[in-house]
Amino acid sequence: MTTNVPKVRAVQLDDDLELIPIDDRSWRLCDTRWSPSDAPHVVAYIEHVDDVYDVVWMRGTRRRSRASCLEECIRAGREQLAQEVTPGTRPVGIPHFPPQRSC
Repeated sequence: MTTNVPKVRAVQLDDDLELIPIDDRSWRLCDTRWSPSDAPHVVAYIEHVDDVYDVVWMRGTRRRSRASCLEECIRAGREQLAQEVTPGTRPVGIPHFPPQRSC
């Protein structure tokens, strides 16, 4: 068993994703588009146990997964955000056409 766990402090990964350490072996993956007081702010909890990363997803249909590295967890979080509609956006409109005239 190795103890090669990266030390991470709160890191803004990109415009929408932030990794916040809870302790030396666990993190919160957060969506910065939401207020920290809103439930959708937390995307996942990540914990390093026995050389794997256990992920508990707080959003989406997946509930638990495992990854071999922290970067894999972050990549999965980005994919989760990409599948969701961003808050405050309008749905795509359906084009409306006038009825066809009969000759």
